Amino acid sequence: MSAPWWIALVLLLFVLSMVAVVVARRIDRLHRQVLRSRRALEYALTARAQYAHDFAVNGALDMAGAVLLADAADTCLREGMLPIVDDGLDVLLPVTPPESPGDRRSLESDLSRTLRLTVDEMDPEEKTGAGSLVERLERARLDVRMTRSFHNSHVDQIRRLRRNPLARLFHLAGNAPLPVTVDIDDE
Repeated sequence: MSAPWWIALVLLLFVLSMVAVVVARRIDRLHRQVLRSRRALEYALTARAQYAHDFAVNGALDMAGAVLLADAADTCLREGMLPIVDDGLDVLLPVTPPESPGDRRSLESDLSRTLRLTVDEMDPEEKTGAGSLVERLERARLDVRMTRSFHNSHVDQIRRLRRNPLARLFHLAGNAPLPVTVDIDDE
């Protein structure tokens, strides 16, 4: 091979390696972004459960609705240390979670359904009597919807990037597990 061919080959390898470095950095940045959005989602879920509990004990609901809402909120608060998804992305050391009576996603979905059955079915004048608790609870419910949407958007971005042939060929994601979307009823 002549010198121009060697120069072209070296230049091609250099460009290919630079593109691989850029893709690897983007994958790493997206993994960190998924972890940040997951922490924000877990914080929003905890805040929603706390505001739901506060609303349940406020006295604005009837007795049956208050008991249902308080039970669902307390269960979510009690199980709040469980991971919302178990994809292994945010685990530093392999730890097995304690036995739980239910999956955290189903518990959070149960709280959403209970909120729809209790708070959403109240008359508007009953809600105004509850004051700022209703506003904080509605804001927390909106925060859960938004943070879950952002988290799932980040997960979709990283899945798309990891399907890139260059990322698969050079194994640019390393040993990082593929993130999982959070699918809960958050209405």
